[in-house]
Amino acid sequence: MKRTSLTEKMILYFLALGIGSIIVTGFFSFFTARKALLERTYHQLTSVRIAKQTMIERFLDDRLREAAFVASSEDAGKMVEALLNKNNKHTPALSVKETSWVLASGYCSGFMILDNSGNVLFKHPADSLKYQKNSVIMRPGSVNNTSQAYITDYQIVGQSIENHLFAISIIKSNDQTEAYLALAIDQQQIDDLLIESDPANGLGKSGETYLVGADYLMRSQSRFISNSVMKTRVITIPVSRSFDNETGIAQVPDYRGVEVLSSFGKIKVEGLNWAIIAELDYEEATASIYAIRNNIMLLTVFTALAFFFMTYAISRKITRPLIKLKDAAIELGDGKLSSMVGIESDDEIGELTEAFNRMAVSLQDKDIALKAERINRLKSAIDGQDQERQRLSRELHDGIGQNMIAIRLRLGMLETGIPEKYKLNLQSVISLTDSLIDEVRAISNALMPPSLAEFGLTSAIRNLCNNLTETTNITTTFEGEIPGQLLGRKARLYIFRIFQEALNNVSKHSKATNLKIESQLINNLLYISITDNGVGFDSEASCNIKGHGLNNLRERASLLKGQAFIISEPGAGTTIKFEIPVNKSIV
Repeated sequence: MKRTSLTEKMILYFLALGIGSIIVTGFFSFFTARKALLERTYHQLTSVRIAKQTMIERFLDDRLREAAFVASSEDAGKMVEALLNKNNKHTPALSVKETSWVLASGYCSGFMILDNSGNVLFKHPADSLKYQKNSVIMRPGSVNNTSQAYITDYQIVGQSIENHLFAISIIKSNDQTEAYLALAIDQQQIDDLLIESDPANGLGKSGETYLVGADYLMRSQSRFISNSVMKTRVITIPVSRSFDNETGIAQVPDYRGVEVLSSFGKIKVEGLNWAIIAELDYEEATASIYAIRNNIMLLTVFTALAFFFMTYAISRKITRPLIKLKDAAIELGDGKLSSMVGIESDDEIGELTEAFNRMAVSLQDKDIALKAERINRLKSAIDGQDQERQRLSRELHDGIGQNMIAIRLRLGMLETGIPEKYKLNLQSVISLTDSLIDEVRAISNALMPPSLAEFGLTSAIRNLCNNLTETTNITTTFEGEIPGQLLGRKARLYIFRIFQEALNNVSKHSKATNLKIESQLINNLLYISITDNGVGFDSEASCNIKGHGLNNLRERASLLKGQAFIISEPGAGTTIKFEIPVNKSIV
């Protein structure tokens, strides 16, 4: 399983925290801004609706006042009187010039004069005004109000619109209702008040304000559907709520099935039951906030990248000293006690680094002390062994050896004075005594060779080589000299023991036939190489397989402040190399 580094964790944690904060802030900002934008849009729609409602109500009220004003004029009375001449059942022919003053305001497209039974007494223009006599709305008393002027809504008979939008006013004479004046309100005038073509006027490119009657048919021109008056049915929640005498806002599908923001209310005009709706497509209303959302997402990506690089740099700066401490701790565990870490900061990591350095120095001092103590103990042990060997060598040479020689001399003296029959036995005893003397001398020389003191280190080592050749038939070659005069007494003895141990290992384990020894002095450094052509061994496991011999070589070399290198492979022989400084002060 892959280990996650502290740097990676810090980058992930910081990045998650930073991006999380950006996302949370972004979403909070987005939803807050969207809410504020929707509220502002609703306020704007409501303002537009109220403004348009006020304009429509004022326009229709003006038409009612206009109808009442015309109906109450003297000219209207004269016109009705002429039309209602009871002696003449035919409609009198009034000229356009006589009646044109009725439409002087320009907001009405025509007018009619009707009698109390709903019969048309006069209409202008005669061909364009449609009127269905059976329309109950045009009959006296059909409207539940007592006003002298009111608005009548469109009427549909069959599949066609039979009536215009009329402003009705009573024409009286002597406080009696004589007739009705019906001004046909120009639909284009209403549409002009509602339709906005300029997006800057509050409804944008998709917004519109329209009127809906109680039959759910449009009473104004749609911005999106041609000829929508009294043809386009609008059955939506805002319209239904308006006819429930509610005023408010909603986010709903409109008559096109498009999601819109809607503000709705009801027109307050005598004789009309209309709803006024101001709507704006939701997509257009929220386009800016979704652009902000996209910008926030893009900003989040760039911020995340910048945050990543910043976090990476900061994490590296924080973890770099820790990584150095880790590497130094590994080196310390591997025995490299000189590992020190530079202090890069004065915070807790700097204090930890300082504590680590103090620990490393303390361990190094203790290691030096332990090594010194170990060397002293090793020197004491080796020196004790050599002293004991010297003592045993003297005892064998001066004690047992001398006594054996004395015995040999006495036996030699007896040889001339005994009978012939005992001479053979005596000679056998003399021969055994000579062998014993030689063996004691050999043991004494092995314990402390006299040639080392008498002839020098090189001669002593050559004698070792000769003895090895005599006892094992291993051909030995010795090249070079060992400058014993440049070494102290103990150093010469230690080097001799190194050779003694090495040759002993060759004779016991190598199964070699040739042994080559090379020695040379370079810049006060003695290089010694001992190479055999034996069976070799695995040098990595030498300490476990070959016992203490190789360790003894390394230890004796370390006592001389030198080094020993063992190079060997199975079947490729063995090479032991020594590097020993030449200095009489050593040991």
